[in-house]
Amino acid sequence: MPNPSPEEPSRAELESHFGVKDAGEEEPLIPHRKRRVASACVCILGNEICERLAYYGLQTNMGLYLKQYIGYPAEQASQLLQIWKATVYLTPLLGAFLADAYMGRFWVILVFSCFYLIGLVGVTAVNLIPSMRPRFNALPDNGSFGPTRSMLWAFLYLVALGSGGIKPCVSSFGGDQFNDGSKRERGWRSSFFNWFYFAINIGSLVATLVVVPVQENKGYGLGFGIPTIAMAASILLFIAGAVVKLYTIVPPEGSPFARIYRVLRGAFANRKLKLPAHHSELHEPAAGEKSAVKFRMPHTKRMPGLDRAAIKGVDEAKLVSVTEVEETKAFLYILPVFLCVCIWQMTYDPIFSLLPYPGDVMDRRMGNFKIPAASISFANTFGVLFTIPLYDMVIVPLAVRMGRPISMINRILIGYVVQLAALLAAGFIEFGRYRMLDRTGIAARWEAASATNPKATPYDPEFAQPMSIWWQFIPYFLLGASEVFTNVGILELFFTQVSEGMKALGASVYLLTVAVGTYMASALNLIVARIFHNDPWVADNPIEGHYDYYFFLNAVILFAGMLAFIGVTWGFEEKPLAPTTKDDPMDRGSRAHSDLANVTKAWPSVASRSSRTSELRARSSFASTKSMKRGEGGGKGPASTLEAIESQALAESQD
Repeated sequence: MPNPSPEEPSRAELESHFGVKDAGEEEPLIPHRKRRVASACVCILGNEICERLAYYGLQTNMGLYLKQYIGYPAEQASQLLQIWKATVYLTPLLGAFLADAYMGRFWVILVFSCFYLIGLVGVTAVNLIPSMRPRFNALPDNGSFGPTRSMLWAFLYLVALGSGGIKPCVSSFGGDQFNDGSKRERGWRSSFFNWFYFAINIGSLVATLVVVPVQENKGYGLGFGIPTIAMAASILLFIAGAVVKLYTIVPPEGSPFARIYRVLRGAFANRKLKLPAHHSELHEPAAGEKSAVKFRMPHTKRMPGLDRAAIKGVDEAKLVSVTEVEETKAFLYILPVFLCVCIWQMTYDPIFSLLPYPGDVMDRRMGNFKIPAASISFANTFGVLFTIPLYDMVIVPLAVRMGRPISMINRILIGYVVQLAALLAAGFIEFGRYRMLDRTGIAARWEAASATNPKATPYDPEFAQPMSIWWQFIPYFLLGASEVFTNVGILELFFTQVSEGMKALGASVYLLTVAVGTYMASALNLIVARIFHNDPWVADNPIEGHYDYYFFLNAVILFAGMLAFIGVTWGFEEKPLAPTTKDDPMDRGSRAHSDLANVTKAWPSVASRSSRTSELRARSSFASTKSMKRGEGGGKGPASTLEAIESQALAESQD
């Protein structure tokens, strides 16, 4: 191995300076590192709590709001809400593309948060302006739903657009705060994703227990105003973390879609060429050479056909590196998982979308207070808040102590099983409710009353159902527990198994599962409504219909999806870590580089044009100190070292 030049710090000196240890050993902390990471995470998690309070304060009661105040039938209200929610989870593709390719995650979060806030202000205004303010089961004062509906949906879809910049970037921005080269910080990061989901559900819990009752008792003007204020607080808290320079801000690496296209094009063009005997003969620029990306990924044997894109000696303009090939492999490798998780997301939706309708006619009394039907969904949040500490503090340490740590794939699979139990519970509760209606004669009285009095409603006291709404606590709680396993597992999987240049895209793929799943749920709703239009399963009147059949159908679909998931993940191999044996400290795949990069993570104020420039500045400072200690002269002292390395930084930033 050639010795490093005199002006370059050797790996041994980097290890001495930064405390890098051999693989498997715990590396010492850089001073104040844990405190700074924790402070950054507090701002990010606080931002997420406020934003989620805003979203769930808007979404939780939206189904009943559309039915009771905007004049939509239950079936149409459910379909429109599902389409809007799907759009909320589809727009993250745009936000992820802008974050990874051009703007970076920090600026995408900030700019799109402003769109989000404008949309919430508009929704609140619709419910405050006297001429278009909706009224309970009545037309607005202007005599038409038209203007109210138009303005409402325009601002709701502006909220969906704003959400598209926030959802894929906040979790990955949080993941950016941790050093992937540190075993300790990888553990912190895994725990962060658990508590990130915990923060989501704190916001949801406050929305369910505080905002929804305000909406039902004080009106939707004030009820939507609270989420608007929460969103403004979210933006201010996020900016506060930047003002005090807490964040590690990773610059964009260019369009990941363009890199994927170049790899697929190159592999197709070279499809008839023979691969070299060893992957080291493929094209991989050395550290410091011009490359489409600044990070490195180790070669893997999966999808060997794509390696042809990096064969040397072909058209140099179309040649890609091994890292770019591996980036594409990693992304394509998780796509089958994506398809299976869409089925999980599809069957997640009916409990939230449909249970409030029968809940509205169940016994909602709690003393002298009536629980809003949508508020019982707090049990879902309670399930999450109960399961996350149990999993993070009890189950994971116990599994590690037993020598059987829970993989991400097994964690996701557990979520399938728990959600299957939730759907079966919802189906049997509805089955029992229908039997109670027959046994008590409520169904017969309703049939007689509706035949003679067209104005009869199932909400009349004579049709009061004695079955308590608290039965719905069971499926909501189980659904929350399943989220901790599947949703958090997918969030971590799609962050860790993609490249450094695709973190936001990975998060958007996770969110895309929600969008596709919700669209599939809406399509299933339409298909069932068309097939059983004479005896609808999801009826406007919860005394009628077959809600139990619908939940059982979703349970069957989920079981099929679970079998598919087991099939596509059998033998799943996680992405290998970047190699740790290279001597070049500026190789982003080396342990030396990982710890050197901690300088910009611990003191982000030194960051300038890019993280690469910051690393070079940090290296120049260390190299200069080393030269001064040696007393070197003749152009190898601090000034010449700083000048040479900063010239390298300038050249790279211009590239």
